[in-house]
Amino acid sequence: MNSGLKILLILLIGVQAVYAKKDKEKNAAPKDSIIATVIVAEDTTVEKDTTVVKEKAVKKSEAKTKTKTEAKAKTEIKDKDETEIKVDGILELGFDNHYKYNTYKNERVTYKRIGRAEIGASFRPVKKVRAELGFEYNSKDSVPTIDKLYTQYSPFNFSTIRFGYMKKSFGLEERTGLDERYFHKRSIINDFLDSSGIGFLNHDLTLQYRHEFGKKFELRGGFSWTADSTRYLQNYSAEYDDKTNNIVLAAIIKHVIPPDEAMITTYISSLSYRRIGNLSASEVELTYGTNPYIKRFKDREATILGARLKENIFLNTGLSTLQQVIPIAEAAIFSRDFKADTTEYDAQFRAGLTLGFAKKSAFQWRNNYGVVSKIRDGERELWRRRFDTEVVVIF
Repeated sequence: MNSGLKILLILLIGVQAVYAKKDKEKNAAPKDSIIATVIVAEDTTVEKDTTVVKEKAVKKSEAKTKTKTEAKAKTEIKDKDETEIKVDGILELGFDNHYKYNTYKNERVTYKRIGRAEIGASFRPVKKVRAELGFEYNSKDSVPTIDKLYTQYSPFNFSTIRFGYMKKSFGLEERTGLDERYFHKRSIINDFLDSSGIGFLNHDLTLQYRHEFGKKFELRGGFSWTADSTRYLQNYSAEYDDKTNNIVLAAIIKHVIPPDEAMITTYISSLSYRRIGNLSASEVELTYGTNPYIKRFKDREATILGARLKENIFLNTGLSTLQQVIPIAEAAIFSRDFKADTTEYDAQFRAGLTLGFAKKSAFQWRNNYGVVSKIRDGERELWRRRFDTEVVVIF
């Protein structure tokens, strides 16, 4: 009996152990499944993250390649621009009706034909080197004259060296091109400075250095001399230009060595300011210096003093033919021998209307009227009246 009970108990314990093992395996299966699912999910996430990283890397590589391609294209275009030849110019045709009064002569009326052509070419044989050549023809001249002939080398992006035959850097009116001047003649101030007996603004053989500070500020310095080596000029200017405000401070020092005479030194300086708006451009220019003609032939100091105001208004019509209407007005006062105890100066007023046709007003019809009065000790005398009309083609 006892033996039978012992056997029965052993059997019961074995059965219980078998069922306990099965229950344990049954309960453990979901846990293993969860772990496996988690592992699979983690593998999927890692694979997804890896795919995203790869996609980002591909996009970055494509963007980098695109940037390199664009940069290369720009470089090729730049290189192409640097080696090509550019030609531009201006053509003026019209009539100049000049009424001049003189106390020593009778009234005189002069009709002159306006015939002027200017063409320039820019060559870029290699990088950082440029050459410019320009010709000018005036109806009063029999043959075209050289307007500019110089080479330019840029050792750095911010500096330029020029050498050749060119005009000097001075104020705003001197720097303004014929396509934006809108007057057939210069003001009485710059017209006097460019006259043969004064010679401040003549074209001469010049060595010039230009240095840029950023994109807004520039310094220029130059040395010029004539073919007969009797006149030497130093030229300096500082310019600030932010596309809206333009300020120029310039000076030209002239040294003349007459035969059997001591060196005569005179100078001219200017301070200019221009403000360009959406519809208008306003400028003012002050000029101060010494008269070289009076100092040489009358052996005394004579002060040059001048001021000029100018206003342009740009009216866009929106038409395909007549694109712009540009009213313009200018006033100037000038003394070539200013003295504190006497009043002796010239006054000038000019008004005009320019009609601009074609793209960027490349074809213009300019109409101007101006008067010059001489004022001596408070008495005013009408010295000159001028009306000119001209057609200007810019190419």
